[in-house]
Amino acid sequence: MTETLTGKRPRKANGPDRLSYFGAGDVDRVMAVLLALVSEVAAIRDRLDTHERLATTGAAPTPAEVEAFAPAPEAEAERDAWRDGYIRRLFRVISEDLEELSRGTDLT
Repeated sequence: MTETLTGKRPRKANGPDRLSYFGAGDVDRVMAVLLALVSEVAAIRDRLDTHERLATTGAAPTPAEVEAFAPAPEAEAERDAWRDGYIRRLFRVISEDLEELSRGTDLT
């Protein structure tokens, strides 16, 4: 345990602000897995929305009804808005890093 001269422990660890666990090639593989999971969650969200919309009409959400469902333009716009926000939240860190790089800031 590291202590300062005052006897208190430091509030922040030494080293970079963001830990790095993977090498460059590993990052590509992790990103591929992440993107696959993100896609699956979005698809599940759309199917849940379909079930909820079918239930509000009184239709039984059978597999055939779910597959045949075509959302109205308003519902499609709501799904698109949710998906855009979802992606923005997920990739916020990457977006912030890109903004920093465009300003010429060193990320290390």
